[in-house]
Amino acid sequence: MPRVPEGVLARARIAGATAVRLGVGQLGHRAKRPFLSKAARDADRQALDDRQARLLFDTLSQLRGTALKVAQMLCMETELLPEAYRRELEKSCHRVPPLNRVLVRKALMEEFGQPPEALFAEFDAEAFAAASLGQVHAATLHDGRRVAVKIQYPGIHVAIDSDVALMRQFARGLPNARVALQSLDEIHARLREEVDYRQEAANTTWFRQQLGAGPIRVPAAIAERSGARVLTTEFVSGLHLEDWLKTAPTQAARDLAAQRIYDLFAHSALRLRRLHADPNPGNALFAADGSIAVIDFGCVKDLSAGFVDTLPRVLNAYLDDDPAALFDAYEQLGMLKGADAARSYETILRPFGRWLVEPLRDETFDFGVNADYTARGKDVIRGLQHIKGLNRLADEFIFFDRTIYGLCKVFERMGARVRLRHHWTGLADQEGANDD
Repeated sequence: MPRVPEGVLARARIAGATAVRLGVGQLGHRAKRPFLSKAARDADRQALDDRQARLLFDTLSQLRGTALKVAQMLCMETELLPEAYRRELEKSCHRVPPLNRVLVRKALMEEFGQPPEALFAEFDAEAFAAASLGQVHAATLHDGRRVAVKIQYPGIHVAIDSDVALMRQFARGLPNARVALQSLDEIHARLREEVDYRQEAANTTWFRQQLGAGPIRVPAAIAERSGARVLTTEFVSGLHLEDWLKTAPTQAARDLAAQRIYDLFAHSALRLRRLHADPNPGNALFAADGSIAVIDFGCVKDLSAGFVDTLPRVLNAYLDDDPAALFDAYEQLGMLKGADAARSYETILRPFGRWLVEPLRDETFDFGVNADYTARGKDVIRGLQHIKGLNRLADEFIFFDRTIYGLCKVFERMGARVRLRHHWTGLADQEGANDD
């Protein structure tokens, strides 16, 4: 298995070489354009995107760490990436090639001063899941409990700043560069938290305590086998989304699963004011009994009381087509002054708002019938960057929007019918995450 480059210079060399190859590909395409028909130009552009996307994914898989994590986040962002790039980067959700067992043993020795055979009754040296920051091994504790052991890739925690800087270089070439660059500061802050597995263990324990028993399951963190770079939790069974869909679940089963996921989101935002802000499809495991295990609490965003209180006002102002109420709500969040927003209401904010609250207009929204909902949103979302006077977003919006947008894409894939409006409009009592 390839060794993950740990040094900043080594990582920069790999990223730099890839950047050169990407640039050469772009120059070649531009040189040919004047001599090609429109159909040939489009075909050459598609072929280039496919090649560039594969090259980018291969490089990020080699770098792993925060470079790949940021790529995951950009993949989940609001249609920032061309389709070929998004398709390749989706593999990063839970299909990254694993590390070798020598590095696994080294990581456990450095964290606990003991080899895996001393720490566990059984330990599978072959990872069963691998993603951006670490990979996961099955093991058994000495008391017989089955556990999942997540081991962070070496050198990840010291490469954050350089990796984010490298991703900034990549983001400047994206079609929607301003939005991508604006998101990176907040992503950077969350990544600093995410590489400390002690924080993830604390987040996991907190959500498990808050949610209690019910159809949404959170695995218990095992404190005595967890540290800064190793996290051990109880093993939870279930299928990733694509594997679960291959079992042909009924419409009712898909609706129920999607509703439980959305109720968890709304309950976390409005009541707990803490958000599991990584809607990566690999972070939900679907069980045969209809329960859903939520894993990977590394990316958690705390929401301020002011944001939580104001957010329903924003949504209801869009539902009522009430610009005065909308401007007041945005101003409360420190974003738009009324005069600035008024100039953009008809051409930018109203079209965006109509799209945003479309799922809230009826009691139930059918993501199967409206499977293009998120795709239809990409143009109106991109239009937001043209609002004069919009110099900043409320920090909470970056991960809140990313989470809800990612969930909608999951619901589209599920073809699910979901009740959303009652959480935000006051037309029905809010339901907790574990209410049926």
